Amino acid sequence: MSGLKSMANKKFEKYLLEIIKQYIPILFLQKHTFEIKSGVESTSALFEIGLVYPYLNTKIYYSKQALKDWKSGIDMRPFVLHELCHCVTDPLYEKSTLRYVGENELNHERELLTDHICNIVLALTPTIR
Repeated sequence: MSGLKSMANKKFEKYLLEIIKQYIPILFLQKHTFEIKSGVESTSALFEIGLVYPYLNTKIYYSKQALKDWKSGIDMRPFVLHELCHCVTDPLYEKSTLRYVGENELNHERELLTDHICNIVLALTPTIR
């Protein structure tokens, strides 16, 4: 039985990596590394993300419920994409909540995030001439 579970986990992790690969160029995350792991801290979470400063080494954790939902045919893309977006938003979150920062430092991070979002939109829309 555990061999079957292990095989299911491997297939699920392969599926998750394919989703990640699809969104890396769209979110401009090419410099990041990604690792998939089973197990989440929160009992209510399907997925959780672990970011390692400076946010280039990323671990995405999945729950037993996520695996079960995938087996039943639920599309995991929205959940994985949500976790990937944390790679873009978490630097600002950390600076604003986890330690004291000055207004200039927070504004700098805000501008980086805004520019990142701008580049995503520009890459997805045609040029107007």
